[in-house]
Amino acid sequence: MKKYIPDGITLMNLVCGVCACVLAMWGQYVPAFLFLLGSVVFDFLDGFFARLLNVVTPLGKQLDSLSDLVSFGLAPALMAFNWYLHSGASHTVFAYAAFFYTCCAALRLARFNIDHGQKTDFKGLAVPAAAMIIAPLLSFAQVCNKQDTPSFVTSLLDKEWFLPMLAVILGVLMVSRIKMFSLKGKKLSLSRFPIESVFFIAFLVIVLPLAVLHGRSIGAGFFYTVLPLAIVFAFVLYILINVVAAISHRGAEIDIQE
Repeated sequence: MKKYIPDGITLMNLVCGVCACVLAMWGQYVPAFLFLLGSVVFDFLDGFFARLLNVVTPLGKQLDSLSDLVSFGLAPALMAFNWYLHSGASHTVFAYAAFFYTCCAALRLARFNIDHGQKTDFKGLAVPAAAMIIAPLLSFAQVCNKQDTPSFVTSLLDKEWFLPMLAVILGVLMVSRIKMFSLKGKKLSLSRFPIESVFFIAFLVIVLPLAVLHGRSIGAGFFYTVLPLAIVFAFVLYILINVVAAISHRGAEIDIQE
């Protein structure tokens, strides 16, 4: 019986993802984001219980990726697609850039399943991380619009190029070979894990205070403003730190070869 527990949790991830897809097409971005947070929780718990109960199976691995494709590959794309279509943009064809993101997510998940070298760190941006930029961003923007409160987020989303470009950039990062750190089984240590430590320090000292200050200025509550903004800032910081580290590492390799 215990072998079915992780798969059942994975299916809850899928259910949350399907609900998020439906809500995205209805233009309900805040509840869609909250359902995706549920998907994140279930995505963590299925692996946790699979290891705890020692019931890791090939079926579970495939089911997990299929669920992630719906929750983190399709739902955020539908949110971006629907937002752009109803934004008053003059060139609605660019809304379909959102599905480039979905295709890249599918490729990323398929590659992850056959690449056994991603047990400690990732190659390319993880699909849930990409989703946690698009979904909370649109959720926060909808709250700002309902509160009739200006924000730099809504100003960015009002620009026709921003959302399609974001979808393309995140898609490219997912299928890239850039090394992205994972926090699985790691304890903070400046000597052993300097990049991870810098990320946490920068988040606590810079990113979190900015998210709290700006989110509180909207006046719509923690779960509607501070939480989504903190998540977006955290994953943008995560990407920037990893990209800078990859460029620096590449530069060091060239110097050694010369």
